[in-house]
Amino acid sequence: MRRLQVARACLQTCQGRGSGTHCKRDNMFVFPDTERKLRRKISGFKSALAREKNTHDFISDGRGKRYLLFSMYFVLNELDESEEYLDWFSSEFPDDAGEPVQMFCWSLILYRMNQEIKARKKQAETMMANLYLIPNVLGEDVQEYDIWHSSNFAGIDYVDELPHEVRSKITKDEIQWLAEQYESFEFRRIRKRFIGIYHSLKHERAFDVRSRLIDESHDLLNILSQR
Repeated sequence: MRRLQVARACLQTCQGRGSGTHCKRDNMFVFPDTERKLRRKISGFKSALAREKNTHDFISDGRGKRYLLFSMYFVLNELDESEEYLDWFSSEFPDDAGEPVQMFCWSLILYRMNQEIKARKKQAETMMANLYLIPNVLGEDVQEYDIWHSSNFAGIDYVDELPHEVRSKITKDEIQWLAEQYESFEFRRIRKRFIGIYHSLKHERAFDVRSRLIDESHDLLNILSQR
């Protein structure tokens, strides 16, 4: 259902071929500067989400607390607590499209938990959500692609949304792992075809063609299972 909703949004061409849809993000968030404040913020966010669920029987979370918690758990680096939150999130939001920083932190948390297959898939999802974030973290000179950016999450400026506190907690081992995956044959194959698809989507207006292209982009992750 979520995939169909995303596809329908992406297929709309009446708004032109520019940056596409736009998503909300809490730009007022200030990252806690001590572990005590970090734990307090985590507790406060989780309580707010729980209250919303108890009050409305669902969580809309218009400020994106559920996403920001991934960054905070990554910095906290308590794997048992992180795993508990990942399980809760997956159960509560099974069809959530996510956002790139959240996916990026999720991938590295999984890597820290020695769940490398899941971590690799989540890194590929991160790359497809924002083509610029991972190479930026790896120190590459990132240039904007001539493609249709389907949301503000997908644009090159989004790399600035990765908190400094997250960047500073990425270890050398994790950088090496990120680089190995990013430069692997499978990731390069996914990336090349994804860029080709979204270059076509920048110019293509026919609904049936756009539908086929978007379906193909969703299937690119299957390349990882062909190893």
